[in-house]
Amino acid sequence: MKKILNIGSEPIQRHTLLFEETEIILTLRFFPTVQQWFFDAEYKTFAVYGIKLALGVLHMRSRNQPFDFVMQDNSGLGLDCFRIGDFSDGRCSLYLVESVDMKAIRGVAVKI
Repeated sequence: MKKILNIGSEPIQRHTLLFEETEIILTLRFFPTVQQWFFDAEYKTFAVYGIKLALGVLHMRSRNQPFDFVMQDNSGLGLDCFRIGDFSDGRCSLYLVESVDMKAIRGVAVKI
C-alpha cells in the first residue's frame, strides 16, 4: 500500500498518482452539508464517481480494477473522516492499495 500524501484541507482536490507506468487521477471532494468526503478516480478508460470514503473497506471491490483505496483512522476513535481537516491534521490517512496487495486479497491478478 502507498500512502497518499499532501491531502490538504481544501474542499476539492486533484491528485495524480503514478501507477504501473500510467496514472490514476484522484479527485477528493468534501461536502460540509453532510460532513463527508467523497472521491472520483480515473484510470485509463475506467472512471468511477461519487464514492464515499469510509473506514476499513475496499471502496471499489466490485469494480475489478488492479487497485483500490482504503482509509485509516489514526486517532483510534473509529470514526469516518467528517471534518475538512481530518487528512491535513493527520487524523485520517488515505492509501492506494497496489496490484500486489490486490492480488493477495483477491487470490488472482487483474490486468486492465
